[in-house]
Amino acid sequence: MELQLVKSLVVNPDGSLPEIPHCLYAYIMAGNGVFVYARRSGLEALIPVAACTMTGLPGLTPWMRIAQRVPARLLEKALRFCQQVFPSEALIWFNRTDTWSIHIPDQQVTNASAVPCDRHDLAGTRALIDLHSHARLSAFFSPTDDRDETGFRLYAVLGNLHGEPTITMRVGIYSHYFNFPASTVFELPDGMRDIYKKEEVEHETKQG
Repeated sequence: MELQLVKSLVVNPDGSLPEIPHCLYAYIMAGNGVFVYARRSGLEALIPVAACTMTGLPGLTPWMRIAQRVPARLLEKALRFCQQVFPSEALIWFNRTDTWSIHIPDQQVTNASAVPCDRHDLAGTRALIDLHSHARLSAFFSPTDDRDETGFRLYAVLGNLHGEPTITMRVGIYSHYFNFPASTVFELPDGMRDIYKKEEVEHETKQG
């Protein structure tokens, strides 16, 4: 089957998604704006791109689906590594086949960056979750993160590693982003605080 890179579609009159052909991602016009949809093994998402009113079309609600949350023990392992390299930043990848696994690549780290030594490492290019730390700073997505995080996957940041650790998450679909509670993806360990910046568009997250 030939892969089409991008499709432009319209929501069905009953509010359901239209049939989506085999493509990298699809823009979907709805009554409350334009959304982008993408799917890959282990991850499926529909998120808003632009808010507007399109008379005669039903609205859509953003959502994200994963098969299973990441166990707390794996996030704890990631946190311990980030604390070990503190005050430098750190990079960690999460992948899932039948179960979740964690991969800590060889990386070049500074107080403001963490870069894998091998940018073509399959564990990274195939990762479902890309997590990095902000050392002393709180968990947030910086302009540098927006520039670097251009694929389709889940992105997470750990911060405040010298005190009460914080975490924030978003799904990225080829430079379109949508924030959601980290607890929808991770089983959060005790002592970690989820910093969730609620989007202006009402949303829901689903597992299944």
